[in-house]
Amino acid sequence: MISTTAIGTALLLVMVWLLLVPMPERLDTERAFRAARDCAPGTTATDCLHSVPAVIERTREKGGKTPSHWMYVKTAEGDRPALYFKGDQRSTFEGLAGKRIHVTYWEGSVRYIDWADARWYTAADPRGAYRPFLAWGLALGSAGLGLILIGLWWARGYATTRLRYPWQQGIAVVGTGILGLAGGLLPWLVHGWRAALLAYGVAGAVVAAGCAFAAAVLHRVNARKTTDTVDIEPVIPADETILAGIVRGDVPYGGVLGGGYLMADAEGLSIIPDPNYRNHPKLIPATLEPLRVRPPYRTDPEGLDLGDVCLVLECRDGDTPVYVAATRESMPLVLGALTAARQLAQK
Repeated sequence: MISTTAIGTALLLVMVWLLLVPMPERLDTERAFRAARDCAPGTTATDCLHSVPAVIERTREKGGKTPSHWMYVKTAEGDRPALYFKGDQRSTFEGLAGKRIHVTYWEGSVRYIDWADARWYTAADPRGAYRPFLAWGLALGSAGLGLILIGLWWARGYATTRLRYPWQQGIAVVGTGILGLAGGLLPWLVHGWRAALLAYGVAGAVVAAGCAFAAAVLHRVNARKTTDTVDIEPVIPADETILAGIVRGDVPYGGVLGGGYLMADAEGLSIIPDPNYRNHPKLIPATLEPLRVRPPYRTDPEGLDLGDVCLVLECRDGDTPVYVAATRESMPLVLGALTAARQLAQK
């Protein structure tokens, strides 16, 4: 509860900083650029648009996930700026060496060039520079909100369930994950930061309604259950099968061995250190009696965890409780191998 709430609060503070410090600065710069007018003849001010004739000396392109496109020009004033362009403009860069263009300066940097009745904006274009800060702010803020909701639920609902992965947490993770994805994409899909925030608010309302509906359905479904036992039919392995699994308990075979793998066959269940090492498996004795299959509990022995996709088989070896964790897909083979071992021991 403390860790999730603390991290969530930190992410919300990062969101506030992104939206209130660097983003307004970029918006002010964008407004100033849009309001700038052409410089008067003979002036050297930097806050106006200064257009200069130039010649393209050469271009350079570098491929990869984020292609880079460079244009090296020589202006009539003797400057040789290297211009970087975002996006894939490979086709428009071919054969441009020697072409005459106009480059336009603003605040000391070339913001765009004009050639052949077209305007190409360089990477120094301040329009839309707020988008990364808004996108990261909304995405991180959504993640922080999810962590705080999980922390608050643990504060109030810790005693209501023993499950290690309760559905309330899942709804918070899925809901805020969808909201975070929307927050990260909307600034790039809509025009203007106000429209992005409005769309994010609409997405938040839709996500909240969806989470409320899902919570109501899951609450009703779980209220009807009298037990959390999972019904699984044993399947005796036809061949030797390697499974991901962990065995814990106060028994000789219940300690840590390797990375958590089980070998199931028609003669029983064994523990092996890894899938490629089967020479000396630790055989689980036929005295191990399966009782029931259930979801993972917070009260389970330490290390008995294969993630939220696993199930736990409660067993008993004499009077000693033993627990076997395996994936839902592997649990029928685990039960089948234990059943086969007990059947062979009784013959």
